[in-house]
Amino acid sequence: MSELADFVLDAFRQAGGIVEPPAYGFYEALLPEEAARRWGVPAYQRLGFSDDPPPEVVDLGEGVILGYGHPLVETLVEDLRAEPACTQVYINDVRLDKRGLFELAHETLTFPNAHLSQAPRGSIAARRCHYVRFNFKAALITDEKRERLVAIVMDAQSGLPVPALIREEGLIRLEEKPAFEHLAPAPVRWLPGQRDVLSLPVLQGLLERASRAAVDELADVLASLRQRAARHLELDRARLTEYYDDIARDLGQRIERTTDDARRASLEDKLVAVRAEREAKLADVEAKYRLRVELELINLQVIVQPKLLLPVLVGDRAAKVERTVVWDPLLHRVEPWTCDVCGRAATRLMLCSGGHLVHEGCLLPEQCVDCKRVYCRRCAEQIGECVVCHRPVCVHSLNRCDTCGRGTCHAHVGLCHAADGEPASLPPAEPPPPRSAQKEKGKRPPESEATGEERKEQGEGISAPTRRETGQKKRVEPTRPDRSRRAGRAARQARSASAARSEGPKPYKIEVYVEPQAPVVNAFVLTRGKKQIAVRSWELTDQGIEVICRCEKWYSCPVHGRVLKPARPSEIESQIEAQIEELRQEYGVSTRQVFRYAFIRSASRQVPRIVLRGAWRAED
Repeated sequence: MSELADFVLDAFRQAGGIVEPPAYGFYEALLPEEAARRWGVPAYQRLGFSDDPPPEVVDLGEGVILGYGHPLVETLVEDLRAEPACTQVYINDVRLDKRGLFELAHETLTFPNAHLSQAPRGSIAARRCHYVRFNFKAALITDEKRERLVAIVMDAQSGLPVPALIREEGLIRLEEKPAFEHLAPAPVRWLPGQRDVLSLPVLQGLLERASRAAVDELADVLASLRQRAARHLELDRARLTEYYDDIARDLGQRIERTTDDARRASLEDKLVAVRAEREAKLADVEAKYRLRVELELINLQVIVQPKLLLPVLVGDRAAKVERTVVWDPLLHRVEPWTCDVCGRAATRLMLCSGGHLVHEGCLLPEQCVDCKRVYCRRCAEQIGECVVCHRPVCVHSLNRCDTCGRGTCHAHVGLCHAADGEPASLPPAEPPPPRSAQKEKGKRPPESEATGEERKEQGEGISAPTRRETGQKKRVEPTRPDRSRRAGRAARQARSASAARSEGPKPYKIEVYVEPQAPVVNAFVLTRGKKQIAVRSWELTDQGIEVICRCEKWYSCPVHGRVLKPARPSEIESQIEAQIEELRQEYGVSTRQVFRYAFIRSASRQVPRIVLRGAWRAED
């Protein structure tokens, strides 16, 4: 059966007609009176089909042969175009029962600088969610025009494309009647303030995002067309350049040979015209091979499916936000969240101090030098600048002067008007001396070669006067036990004095977590009250093991951004253990206060040593 026969007979059936199987190449159909009256044909039809349109309407007495361009075919096309092409279907064959959803969300979603916890009064609830499928006709235009059909399914609640639903399309059973009509609709999370999921603002926003997703879907095809267009453009430009260069060269030679002024002026005008024509032709060729993508929306389909929603909290000591974990019972997955800055999907997000969950690349390039708050690009107004050192300082840590009103960082308080009412200018930082000079400076001359005056010039203390100068008796040297007790007491006093002078929270323990779904190891430096001091992550990438450190030193941290060469798969665990040991020594944490955790059977359990699997051992 041809496409034309399918189209005509399906239109008959959709109108309520009866179509009999073909006999001798002809179909018999009986149309309802209303449809026959609307189309202007008899109710009884005996039809044959031909892909080659006849020059005129052919009626053989036994039936009518239809071809492209037949009046009946054109009438059916216009009638179908007048009907709305949007439909709504339902996915009912799903199971709304999922245990351990929070533990699964904890394994799927990663937050390097925050913790995921359950909402105080949150519980799993079933809600009606919506997909919107946009069917586009994409025209790819260069020197020739190519057309493709592109289908994009958008999640109306999250605003994200769902390509997995397109791949599973043949396995999904769509029904015309809902089985979960009693469930309340889920809210639109990406567009606050919109209660109606299928309102005009929601559909317009989804259409804009679907258009971008359609262009991304055609990325490989567009890359191939751009390569082809660039090659053809280069050939045409070379051809035009050679052609007009020959003409210009010939005119130049004729100008040099001529002695008639009028003739010379005419040839020079021709040369100017040739150059202008050359530029115009080159511009036309570039416009001809410039790739353009035109999307035309054909129709859309609304798919309603129930899902499970669980409210959770993501927070640290500075901010805490509430989000919703969504379990898709059809695709059997926890849906990814969206970045609050770029709007793209992500399972690894950073918590901004302004209450936003964003990609690490969507954070501000410079953070506050005084506190540990992290801000994204949406919170750019929260970052100020010290008028003395011009380093970034957040509005919470900026010290405003009561006299001049200027803001400074903590290190330069009082210097905002120190230079005759203007901010003090800091001298340029001196470069560190070479290592050889430091070694020479650290050497001390022998006692027999350095006198008291020399030691005084070198900055050392003068030796105590001798017994002959003071007239005192010889002091009895203490025994070894006395020396040990005095040394221990002096060390304890030094430690207590150092602890009294130290500022900021004191590190007490380190908790190390191995992420189950991504090749990431996170180490949290905590105080005795479980306040977070620093977070150091080791992530396995294509370039190596990338070290990401969020500590009090911020981007001046020498470890942040370092890329380590991965060891052999059998030694990769020892390499990460060595990095954890360096972190422990850096913060002075006892070896007994380093705890390692792994996710075993969807639960976090303490282990004596980290165990790395998956991508960490991809070369085994």
